[in-house]
Order: sequence, then structure tokens, then C-alpha cells
Amino acid sequence: MSLPSGSSPSRLLVALTLCCGVLSGCAAEKEGSPGPEVYQQAPRPVRDGERAVRAPARNSGELLFQVLGVSDGMARTTGSHAEVDAVRGQYVRVRVLVENLGRTSSEVDLREQRLVTSGGFFSPDGPTMTLKRQPLRPELGGGVRLEFDLWYDIPAGLRPSGMVLLGSTPYTTSPPPAAEISLG
Repeated sequence: MSLPSGSSPSRLLVALTLCCGVLSGCAAEKEGSPGPEVYQQAPRPVRDGERAVRAPARNSGELLFQVLGVSDGMARTTGSHAEVDAVRGQYVRVRVLVENLGRTSSEVDLREQRLVTSGGFFSPDGPTMTLKRQPLRPELGGGVRLEFDLWYDIPAGLRPSGMVLLGSTPYTTSPPPAAEISLG
């Protein structure tokens, strides 16, 4: 094999290597395509007394809910200026992540989020939510994510088993189907 005039063996070798690299890259992309790019989020440790919840995220309208962790059996809690005993017997704290998948703003009413227990359903405890400075009606812009705690005051013997989370759908007054998530 003879080289074209003015070409060196090293230039030809570089050109062939680049060409093979490009071709093999195209073949690999078609065969084992890794899919869309994803964010890399570092795992975080759970808080004291909390257990991680591994249930998949669920939609309610244009809101995507994921329960991150739950703490129960707390006889009291503290705020910035007070320590308060659970009136019914125990506090349950549920850490939730909500994401607005829509393109318009969406308000989520945290007072509508239900804790499921062996003794029925419970709504968040308003005074405790205020004490812990948690929003009651946060507004999420399109594509916005928000993490918050829901605080419940329930009888001491009950065990939390799930959540019924209600999102919203723009341009309608009918609520969407609720997202049901097991606390496993």
C-alpha cells in the first residue's frame, strides 16, 4: 500500500483512528442508548427518628408527590419559641417532595393531605404546622419542586400506613384523582 503524496504514516493513522472512533460511537449509541440525561442528586441521611420511605412517586393532576420519610411516636415537638405536647398522643411527621409537572403555576393545599392509619384518616394539625413554620398553601411555578413536612397529631396507639395526597389540575374546579402512597 502506498501513501498519497505529502501524507505521513502518523497522519493517516490519526485519521483512521478518529474515523473508527466516530463509527463505533454511533454503533454504541444505537445498540445500548442510555436514554435521556438525568440529574445526579446525592443521597442524604434521614433525620433523627425518621425512616426512609422507598415507595414510588405518584401523580395527582399535574403534581407529582413522593414521600421521602416518616417519623412517628413523638410525644412532643419544639418550635422556635415553644415546646408542645401532642394533644391526641403522638406526632407524626411526613417529609414530602412535590413537583409541578405543568407549565403554569399550581397551588397545593397542604390541609387536604391525609395520613392513613389503622384507625382512619387524619388531616395535618394546623397549630403544629404553624409552630413548625410549614406553609399551608404553597404555590409552585411550572417545573418547580418543593420539599416540606406535614405534621399530624394522632392517638398514641395508631400506626401510620399510607398517605392520600391531592394535587391540582389547571382550568378546572374538579379535583384530580388522589395519589395513594404506602409508607411501607
